[in-house]
Amino acid sequence: MNEHFIAVKPFEHQIECFCPDGDHSDEIMIKYGDIIEVSKERKYVIDHGWYGLVIINNYYSFYMSLDSLNQYFKKGTILSRLDIELKVNYLNFRIDQSLDEGDEVSFNYHTKFLKRLTDLKVELDNYIHYIEENQLI
Repeated sequence: MNEHFIAVKPFEHQIECFCPDGDHSDEIMIKYGDIIEVSKERKYVIDHGWYGLVIINNYYSFYMSLDSLNQYFKKGTILSRLDIELKVNYLNFRIDQSLDEGDEVSFNYHTKFLKRLTDLKVELDNYIHYIEENQLI
């Protein structure tokens, strides 16, 4: 099964070209909420390393450096479903803590963040369910 991530921060990615002239590289803007599917298809490019086939919103595909993907993940720019679930658990804890302490500011902040993450989780779950139902994996 492919790995799925969702963008939680917008970012621009430079799509590399490995043609002999190499003059037609491109950029893609990944927006908040875009689904990033990393397939099992890999390519090794000498002097550049490993690249994986990435599909954005089940529409646009290209090869992305696995190092770049790892950097986006480490920066928190993209999250997996498991990461979202862990953050949701933590936010629920912080909301409970805010209620116990009567901290309205903290409660409002964490509730707003929880709502955004829950929406992203639903969006990612719906996408994965659609892909599985239509056997696109």
